[in-house]
Amino acid sequence: MTRFPKWLLCAAWLLSTAASAELAPAKGRLLVATEVVGGDLFSETVILLLEYGESGAMGLVVNRPTDVELAELLEDAEEIPGRPQAVYWGGPVEMDTLSALAHAGAPVEDADEIVASVYRIPFDKALEDAATDPASIRFYLGYAGWAPGQLDYELARDSWHVLPASDELIFADDPKRLWQRLKPTQEYRAAGSIQQTRHATAIMAHPRVVPQQFEHSQ
Repeated sequence: MTRFPKWLLCAAWLLSTAASAELAPAKGRLLVATEVVGGDLFSETVILLLEYGESGAMGLVVNRPTDVELAELLEDAEEIPGRPQAVYWGGPVEMDTLSALAHAGAPVEDADEIVASVYRIPFDKALEDAATDPASIRFYLGYAGWAPGQLDYELARDSWHVLPASDELIFADDPKRLWQRLKPTQEYRAAGSIQQTRHATAIMAHPRVVPQQFEHSQ
């Protein structure tokens, strides 16, 4: 019977744990910032991926509500019905744009389903729905964007952990505490770091240039 060193068996177990624990980035998944991410922009953020592919990735920061009300950002503020609606900081890209997510139990017409019961909807429809059910709509100023290959590069640096999203997480009652709920434990990070090392090795073997101007502030 072949005997293997204990350290080799331990490493194999950690690798198998990491492989099962780490999800690949995809539409409808969450990016949870690790301690590697510094600076004021993305530290302790949770980002919902809306798009991911060869052309790059984009998403919305879902745990940064602001003190700014929607009416302050629109020219026809007096025509906005319903109670005041706070705006979330969605990310640093195109800070002059607003987008919206809807929480709905049934399919929404002309909407993009991100995960079950969560839709990206046209802005005009979001205004209408917010008038009757403001809790079901969240507005975001700006978004987070990645150039082709950039998010993979950041994942290789252990900047993010990928988790499945849900309507309960995206529309959390206390979004400011969402990162604390989702941040990885030390045991998870130990296993994940091995998987990320393998990912980084693969990227180094087949490097893709990541323009410096597209890197997030760390």
